[in-house]
Amino acid sequence: MRTMSADAGRVAATVKDAPNRGVIARGLGRSYGDAAQNGGGLVLRLAAGADDVVLDRAMSTACVAAGLSIDDLLRFIVPNGYFVPVTPGTRFVTVGGAIASDIHGKNHHVEGSFGNHVRRLSLLTADGTVRELSPDDEDPTVFWATVGGMGLTGIILDATFSLIPIETSRCVVETVRLPDLDALFALMSSGDDAVRYSVAWIDLLAKGAHLGRSVLTRG
Repeated sequence: MRTMSADAGRVAATVKDAPNRGVIARGLGRSYGDAAQNGGGLVLRLAAGADDVVLDRAMSTACVAAGLSIDDLLRFIVPNGYFVPVTPGTRFVTVGGAIASDIHGKNHHVEGSFGNHVRRLSLLTADGTVRELSPDDEDPTVFWATVGGMGLTGIILDATFSLIPIETSRCVVETVRLPDLDALFALMSSGDDAVRYSVAWIDLLAKGAHLGRSVLTRG
């Protein structure tokens, strides 16, 4: 694996000189699957820090390099009164990886996955061209192929996405124990639309009448 900055010229030259198996970008390696594996080819990690984050308060957006981790991003935007629109179970993923994997969070039922909040992105394709993509393009096919595309459309260099303004440091949380899977689904179906975050922990060892007993936390 090679680590380098997200300079478009350097990345394009690296892609051009890649071995026959080509290049694939890699984030911080937290995927549950075998993402960014490229035997006989090149795996590229784009390093980035929070110094280059461009925060637009009027639009509540951030423009960041794809290699920036959500951990570093949060350390910058939270003191400025913002939170990421979608956060997975770990902060240690990159923004590029979040887009390529189209990560989901505990607010998926209300606000969708990370890709739903991306306003634009820069994509370096295999021929060395940098394409500016947006969901508002006349033909957004390549944009949506890149969101959730696991890096197969090219290398994401940077992206602009919406942020959530932080209204308070507190959250009203409800925790409910449910006796079985039917009770869990019934409660989630009847009340999850009223909350931003919802997650259930299910006992996979329970059997019989207690199959799917759970603890539901939402707020």
